[in-house]
Amino acid sequence: MTTNYQVPKKLKEQLKRDSISSQEEICGFILRDKFIKVENKHPESKNFFLIDPLDCIWEEGVILFHSHPDHVKEKGFSEWDLENQYYFQLDMLLYSVNNDEFYFKKI
Repeated sequence: MTTNYQVPKKLKEQLKRDSISSQEEICGFILRDKFIKVENKHPESKNFFLIDPLDCIWEEGVILFHSHPDHVKEKGFSEWDLENQYYFQLDMLLYSVNNDEFYFKKI
């Protein structure tokens, strides 16, 4: 696991399970070690994620989460991911199904 955020075991299992079971990028927020899933609004949700700002949780300690499904071979964050992080100004956690790895990036 490549991360500076220590993902609690129960949360890690949930994020992996939810990510593996979807052919689309899932997205949401981690708040107090709980995952709050939101709808991926991107028209190409199999390859990208997009969160409506009205769905965003603007609290201290919130982490933006999304997944890369099995068909996404890229390791780590894409340019689109980093643009979203810049926009939301939140730490970000990514789970890559293909690599079976978590990636974390502080803002």
